[in-house]
Amino acid sequence: MNPNSRSILIFHANGIYSCMILAIGIYVGYLLFLLVLIVVWNTWKLDPRPYQEIPISVIIPFRNEEKNLFKLVKSLSEQGHRVFEVVFVNDHSEDEGLNLLRELLQEVSFDYQIHTLKDTFGKKEAIKAGIEMANNDLIVTTDADCAAGSKWLEEISSRFQDEHIQMVVGPVVLTGNSFWQKMQSLEFASLIGTGGVFLRMGLPLMANGANLAYRKAAFKKVDGFNGIDSTPSGDDELLMHKVNQEFPNGIKFQKSIGSVVSTEASEGWSAFRQQRLRWASKWRVGLRFATILSALLIFIVQLIQLWLFYNLFDPGDNLQLIASLLFFKLLIEFIFLWSIGHTFGQKMNGIAFIVNYLLYPLYAIYFGIAANFGKFKWKGRAY
Repeated sequence: MNPNSRSILIFHANGIYSCMILAIGIYVGYLLFLLVLIVVWNTWKLDPRPYQEIPISVIIPFRNEEKNLFKLVKSLSEQGHRVFEVVFVNDHSEDEGLNLLRELLQEVSFDYQIHTLKDTFGKKEAIKAGIEMANNDLIVTTDADCAAGSKWLEEISSRFQDEHIQMVVGPVVLTGNSFWQKMQSLEFASLIGTGGVFLRMGLPLMANGANLAYRKAAFKKVDGFNGIDSTPSGDDELLMHKVNQEFPNGIKFQKSIGSVVSTEASEGWSAFRQQRLRWASKWRVGLRFATILSALLIFIVQLIQLWLFYNLFDPGDNLQLIASLLFFKLLIEFIFLWSIGHTFGQKMNGIAFIVNYLLYPLYAIYFGIAANFGKFKWKGRAY
């Protein structure tokens, strides 16, 4: 072998070795990050606050939700917090939901309003219309396919006794009996837990409009949804970022089982795919460094995990290292998800967790790419 060829081989080998070291370093860094999440979550105690009935306006947009309205109205009727109204906003429903809602509301004790959009459409327009009709300063939003326990409004409102708090992000859990729904529940719990920890550290990252509360004055101060209305999604996370810019340290996460809102996970792949593409559509609006970095990190870590899985079958002298890295990630993720589930009263399904652990890299990489292309459908509308 001539010297030039030998130099090329050495350079190539050194390059591969350097890439391997970098990949393992990123992976280990991610494991340390997960450990930080676990420590913060499990050492985080909410300060007890005396209960005070702050008047609330609950805004609920709905479109084609006939099958979910009974459960929704029932959970609202069971609220221990009694000083509230509900503003239902019909976004051009095509089913019998509006008539059913009127029938169900004949027997409730809470105040309510029903409004139907005419010249506008979409969730943001429905929420904006609801806020304009609201009689109270404290706004709570949820979705028509959700339900909450009797302490929901009580615990959410308690945080607003602090006048510096402008927004509270509440926990959301996915329910369902099928194996596919249990897998979604685990994946979604990681998002809620991560978003909660970041808020605990003063870094707003994620929120969910199914359980979100804010002051009407703050909503008006940041000019509502103006500037973030190019996507049907983002009435939660994108609004949160606007509020954070105007009111630093004015956003908190409510980590308590009583404040949980639940909704059923998607029943099939098609609905799940459309939902995730819709969520991803808001990433491209008002791109922030933290959002880009977190998405890129998750994408890279999943690529590394696939590479580690592949090398299990041809490990050479690195079998112990590769197996150890994969095992520790499995263990750390289990502890984190178990901690979140324990906090919010959800049981961990071990088999669903293992399958999710094995398949999640493929899912994350797919949506990381698919989110940048194509269209999606939501509530019978194409975007």
